[in-house]
Amino acid sequence: MTSHLSSKKNVRFYTVGCKVNQYETQAMRESLEQKGFRDIEGERGAPCDLVVVNTCTVTQDADRTSRYWIRRLRREHPKAKLAVTGCYVEKNRLELQKMPEIDLILSNDEKPSLAEKLSVPAQRFGESSKSAPSSFAALSVSRSEGKTRAYVKIQDGCDHACSFCKVSIVRGGSRSRPMNAILDEVKRLCENGYREIILTGIQLGAYGRDLGSQTFSKEGRPFLRDVIEACSAIERVERIRLSSIELMDLDRSVREAFRSVPKLCPHVHLPLQSGDNEVLVRMNRRYTREDYREAILELKENVPDFEFSADVMAGFPGETKKQFENTLELLKILRPLKTHVFPYSPREGTLAASWKPLPVKEVQGRVKQLMALSERLSREVRERYLGRSLEILAEHKNERTGISEGFTRNYLKVFFECSRNVQGCIIPLKLERLFQDGFRGALESPGQEYGRAF
Repeated sequence: MTSHLSSKKNVRFYTVGCKVNQYETQAMRESLEQKGFRDIEGERGAPCDLVVVNTCTVTQDADRTSRYWIRRLRREHPKAKLAVTGCYVEKNRLELQKMPEIDLILSNDEKPSLAEKLSVPAQRFGESSKSAPSSFAALSVSRSEGKTRAYVKIQDGCDHACSFCKVSIVRGGSRSRPMNAILDEVKRLCENGYREIILTGIQLGAYGRDLGSQTFSKEGRPFLRDVIEACSAIERVERIRLSSIELMDLDRSVREAFRSVPKLCPHVHLPLQSGDNEVLVRMNRRYTREDYREAILELKENVPDFEFSADVMAGFPGETKKQFENTLELLKILRPLKTHVFPYSPREGTLAASWKPLPVKEVQGRVKQLMALSERLSREVRERYLGRSLEILAEHKNERTGISEGFTRNYLKVFFECSRNVQGCIIPLKLERLFQDGFRGALESPGQEYGRAF
């Protein structure tokens, strides 16, 4: 079915899932490039020697999507070696071993050694079981998919055991990246032109709890606040953004950082899941609706233009109509910029998987209600910014339409026209009207399109 890797060594990646997975794909891409591989993404019909599918298993849809791309990419590249890695592997390795399309299976902690694994033909699938990783996998990047913002993975694994979630099962406990490795990577990215650094992890707020004494913290070891401040001290860093953090980990020091660290962007993704206290207890979320409400209102009161996005689950087992309405009510009070809505998906190995699910039609109806509310609230939040001038970090320009786009510090998306490519520049724009999921912005005076270049 497969052939030996040719001297040209073309590789194609497909990634399912979160920003951590995307970061890890980029790290694998760069490690293979150092071994003579070339990524052929976007090159139709190009011969391919290796296909790598980085899977996700957070929902049943993610499982299906992973299997779909394994089969599709095998059909598209019948002579390539096909390697599969990611979270789906960690819990469902035996299931994947039954797929004839796959040549090589690697666990998450084997991602740094992908190139070496390719040269060992003795085992098709490697070990059938592995102990949970105890240290941070040595992955690193020097560039990101875009050319202005770059993700930096600083933490892996999760110590929470939410009753619906497989992440702690497939990723293991929290492990932190050494501070010096983080700062080296941030400096390298800045040297390559990136000006916004997005700190990411599976349980981002748990950073440092597993580390011993280092020189970056007055308390004897570094925590997330220390990473923020250390990155902020790097001159070429223009913006620092947190990707997603759990309320249980959003401690006082991080909340204060939004107010006291000028480079930290006033936006965060803060999963909610449910706005009902009884449901939160059964989810094992370890906070109340009042805790969540207090945190958001405090940040909005003390941090200018602070905005947030949220995850909300519809149809958790046993969720009553009243409990669902409590979630709708809390969203109306807090008004997220964006709400990511998804139906409950039973995951094998979790506590909630054994509970009686709600009728599918009822869950689908709640999803529709949440999505409609999300769109309305997002529009109302964005309407408050109409007529204001805000700085955006310009990203790519569509050469066909001449439209460029970028994001404000609080993650408002702005589309605008300019006569040249201003990627990587900070530009003040007036937000004139709502457009798609953001705004149409305009330069207020000639010459502004040159903005602040770096």
